[in-house]
Amino acid sequence: MLNWLDSIYSDGTKTFVSDPAPRIGDTVEIRIRFLKEAPVEHVMVMSLPDGLERYDEAFPTKEEHGLVYYTARVPVTEYRLCYYFCLAAKDTVYFYTQNGLTTYIPDHTYDFRLRTDFRKPSWADGAVMYQIFPERFANGDPSNDVQDGEFEYRGNKPVHRNWDDIPYTYDEAKSLDFFGGDLDGIREKLPYLQDLGVTVLYLNPVFAAYSNHKYDCIDYEHVDPHFGGDEALERLCRAVHDAGMKIILDISINHTGIEHKWVKEGRPYYFRQEDGYLQCWLGVDTLPTLNYTSMELRDKVWREKHSVLRKWLQPPYCIDGWRFDVADVFARNGRVQVADECWKELCAAIREENPDAMIIAEEWGDKAEYLQGDLWTTPMNYFGFGRVIRQFAGLGDPFLNRQPLLGGVHYTMTAKDAAARAREHYAKIPQFLADCQMNLFDSHDIPRMHNFDSIGFEKWKSAVVAQLLWPGIPCIYYGDERAIGGYTYHDHGFRYPMPWNEPDEEGKKHYVTIKTMTGLRRNVGAFASGSAQLLYAEGRILAIARFDGERTYAGIISMEEEERTIDLPLGLAGAFGPKSGTDVFGSKIRGEVIREDGTASGTFRMQVPALASFLFECELMA
Repeated sequence: MLNWLDSIYSDGTKTFVSDPAPRIGDTVEIRIRFLKEAPVEHVMVMSLPDGLERYDEAFPTKEEHGLVYYTARVPVTEYRLCYYFCLAAKDTVYFYTQNGLTTYIPDHTYDFRLRTDFRKPSWADGAVMYQIFPERFANGDPSNDVQDGEFEYRGNKPVHRNWDDIPYTYDEAKSLDFFGGDLDGIREKLPYLQDLGVTVLYLNPVFAAYSNHKYDCIDYEHVDPHFGGDEALERLCRAVHDAGMKIILDISINHTGIEHKWVKEGRPYYFRQEDGYLQCWLGVDTLPTLNYTSMELRDKVWREKHSVLRKWLQPPYCIDGWRFDVADVFARNGRVQVADECWKELCAAIREENPDAMIIAEEWGDKAEYLQGDLWTTPMNYFGFGRVIRQFAGLGDPFLNRQPLLGGVHYTMTAKDAAARAREHYAKIPQFLADCQMNLFDSHDIPRMHNFDSIGFEKWKSAVVAQLLWPGIPCIYYGDERAIGGYTYHDHGFRYPMPWNEPDEEGKKHYVTIKTMTGLRRNVGAFASGSAQLLYAEGRILAIARFDGERTYAGIISMEEEERTIDLPLGLAGAFGPKSGTDVFGSKIRGEVIREDGTASGTFRMQVPALASFLFECELMA
């Protein structure tokens, strides 16, 4: 028997809001749905125009697939509309926010939110990101390769490597081992990326620097000559845009490299210690920290018309966004805390140049206050997705693992905890930003999941399936689709050269999985811009429905070590069973629709093998 309370659902998508981006003076229709036999007598929407509580009654306007929709008409009088639902049953009033249902009046932390002054990037719906570490992706022009001993940096000289070599650790080469990847190589591989289903490229830093990772920039004004220089970036950007794709560049403006021209010119742009020496990020003596109390520095980085951030947004490059390295610590230094004012100025400057630009921040924790529409578009969503799915798969949390007193405690994450952790992130942000969350589980800063002995193909596949189940944009880290090699104990092991040889059987399975995922993301509205409703979270099995006005899919992820039989309440999403006997990956679905008095009950009793994942389209109720 389905619990009607579990069927209560609304969000900020077009299924539930007539205009997710209204204007002041508009009236929006706001909807909520639940099982039609629910004992609900009245529904109201509470909002706060001018700080006063306002209650607009919602009325039943549609019945579909066993669910009833209630609709209220709510005026938009300010740039931000915050609201929640009140549902009156016989003996109880229930309150429904983005964080779920309570029987007490909630605070406003988890209100639904609409904004009149923000538009998500027009290309976000259906987008698929692909992260590239340029030095390790493809060598398009061997003539610009770094040569052995070509220069000296901090007493060390570079080493040229063969493409099939294993990257050195930092202690072995000080990040000065080079394989020859460049921007022309990326450009030549655009057909491969398009065929994979990629629509957005995110590149790790390309600006001039001595290291292979380029986070120690020496000149923000020019692309590194070993990547092909400014002309190569111009060629790449033109080719990307001609292909209908987007490109996002990475930059660290928290610190520069010690050899940056500003350091050599003695510019007063840096923090200094009491002894006069430059203060460096995390004590790394090659990365001096920039001091944004300097108005001249702000002019150079984002204020002036041809400042660093604006230049690359302008022709001939016209990049489509920025990813900011170590955004969590930017413009913060003890008593000097100017991050909030700097982010406000910086984000406004970017959107002045390109209102459609995406602003991505490296943030590993919770930063909901920066995700309300006027600042970041998205963090690298480790907190609401990557850290969650990795811990659910059994890898533990990367931050807790580093703590001797905490990392030694073995905890097996339950499905309830995984769902709750993700919900705490999404419940505090507007839907238009939920749709933009950059959902990744691998990157240049964290070991690739499939390189752990404990992560077999099925667990890795479950992480890919999760990228379709969580709202937001899936981001593929280069080479994951080919089961790229690597080691897990040092970040250089996460940055192997791309294997362009014919993939082995494991690589082929990875490729098919990723390409199936990208095809669904791009071509099915339920995944491109649809709703996400939790169906089941028991033990270590999680199930989520994705739906829009046309189709409903169910995804099941099991981290159980043994087969389980579950009663999957598809009726909560207006369905009663899978449309066919196999899922989108070709896996056989074993189960039966439970019937009551000969009628489908909305429960599908399913046999879920150990460590399995399924994704299937659902048959909808009449």
